[in-house]
Amino acid sequence: MDDDLHALGEDLITTAARVVRWVPKENGFGISLAAARLLARLQDDGPTRISELALAEKCSQPTITNHVKRLEAAHLVDRTADPRDARAWMIKLTKKGNQQLSSMRNSIGTSLEPYLATMSRRDLKALREGVLYDLVGRIHDEDTRSRTVEAVLERYHVDREQAERVEATARRLLDQVAG
Repeated sequence: MDDDLHALGEDLITTAARVVRWVPKENGFGISLAAARLLARLQDDGPTRISELALAEKCSQPTITNHVKRLEAAHLVDRTADPRDARAWMIKLTKKGNQQLSSMRNSIGTSLEPYLATMSRRDLKALREGVLYDLVGRIHDEDTRSRTVEAVLERYHVDREQAERVEATARRLLDQVAG
């Protein structure tokens, strides 16, 4: 394994954990970050079975069921019978759940602004390009998160042709290194 990539992976996970700790403690949302992750997954993936949520979140079905019960009581998700198998439940995000998730993301974005403001222009550009590169890749894979991708591309006035050229170059470089 490439030591630089390994170190980058460790730095990435350490930074991601640090960012999560920056979430305001007194946010008034009334749900845990784990529950917020479920809302985000449902927004990304659409209606999903509890078993699939458990697998995706790497936790037990009883744990997911408990989260879903709390989210359902708060009217953030709905539970309906799976049309393919009436014994299973499909969980979907409600309008209130979408609004809650949007509000949480807005709050987290606001709390990150002071940290981002300390970064150099070069680092901010690299961060933005890294996020956009990931999102552009999702478009080509027909990922269900394409709504988010489209919103980010529009928000930052991304030149799609340039993004595709960057992706193509990165893929060629990866092929050369891996090949």
